[in-house]
Amino acid sequence: MKGLLYCSFILCLGLGSCNQIETTDAHDTDAPTEQAALSEMSLYNLESEWMNQENEPVKLPQLQGKVQLVAMVYTSCTYACPRIVADLKRIEASIEKYKNDEVGIVLVTMDPERDTPEKLKAFAEENKLDAGRWTLLTSDEGNIQELAVLLSMKYKNSGNGEIAHSNIITVLNPAGEIMHQQEGLGKDPDETVKSIEGLLKQL
Repeated sequence: MKGLLYCSFILCLGLGSCNQIETTDAHDTDAPTEQAALSEMSLYNLESEWMNQENEPVKLPQLQGKVQLVAMVYTSCTYACPRIVADLKRIEASIEKYKNDEVGIVLVTMDPERDTPEKLKAFAEENKLDAGRWTLLTSDEGNIQELAVLLSMKYKNSGNGEIAHSNIITVLNPAGEIMHQQEGLGKDPDETVKSIEGLLKQL
């Protein structure tokens, strides 16, 4: 699987764009158990290693078992990323009746050189992100690029501290498959909330 993912990554670089991953219908997806085999479309097949804001090692399969909202940001961003976080908080407010073990939110940095676990923890505290709900992740550049490709995220580091990037919030089902993507900033979250609630009905 890892070889296939890297081939997809190389192909996307060559074409300059990536198409959204096709996924199974949410109604056909059952909540996985620890022993359940992951589908080929699951992001949790990635074997990469990550660190969270508590400086703890994380593997993506540890995120399975609940609906996850995933977005990519970097902490020194002054325009788009704060708005992505605001959009996520708006979605979070709409689903506050659901417990932390039902819905999680994952922020992945695009700037691993500067966004250390300590920096991510400070960012989470500054933005009052509930540690029980929000997971902030960093890894090496290759792992981040690989995940970005699978999320249809495009970003380019200018080298002067600025990163040009697309703005996407992704909904993963408990098995790590992409079920919905919200693109742009300040969008009405209704469709994203409906996607989340539809998945939660399957749990």
